Amino acid sequence: MKEIEIAADPACPWSGLAMHWLAQVAPARDLRIRLRPYSLWLRDGDRPPTGVPDFIAALAVETSRQSLRVTRVFTALQADGRDDAVVPLYLAWTAHVFPPGRPPQAPTPATLTEARAATAVTHTYLTAADDPTRDDLIRTAMTTLETLTNAPSVVPTLLTDNRLLTQGALLTAPTTPTQALPLWDAFALLATTPTFAPFSPTPTPLPACG
Repeated sequence: MKEIEIAADPACPWSGLAMHWLAQVAPARDLRIRLRPYSLWLRDGDRPPTGVPDFIAALAVETSRQSLRVTRVFTALQADGRDDAVVPLYLAWTAHVFPPGRPPQAPTPATLTEARAATAVTHTYLTAADDPTRDDLIRTAMTTLETLTNAPSVVPTLLTDNRLLTQGALLTAPTTPTQALPLWDAFALLATTPTFAPFSPTPTPLPACG
């Protein structure tokens, strides 16, 4: 089984699309998905991410504030060896906040409670959501990510064996079951081809034409 790490914040819609895609292909391609915790709230505080339009800035900030609570729960699950429970909870929470075909919904503390109820995660883990001592674990994961990628960290970031595969948005819409596997196979081929410049382990700036 090959492990794919994804640095992701549930507040980031691009991260949610990537996680949904990985969850679709994991059983068929024998992948183990491991989340590398990341928090836009710990990175940016109450400043909206760069490029977010003014009319949804307040929603983006509140979403990142609430997603920190979810990410703390992720760290508690991982500490107990429950990586298998992280992805279902991630997807359940983002399904409430970014419902397909509808505008984003502002999350509240109840969003986490409702998402937890849709998974096998026991309610006792919810206490971690309001435990700020877990933030050091998240900050460490974010710092380590910057060291591994040798660049300012962004989400989503995909890695395998501590090797960077790609950073930033990969998808603009949810993948359908018929799209997911062919896209993964193409991505995996390019990611394991050292001479393909964007995924090269030793990237070299290429001259532009024109």
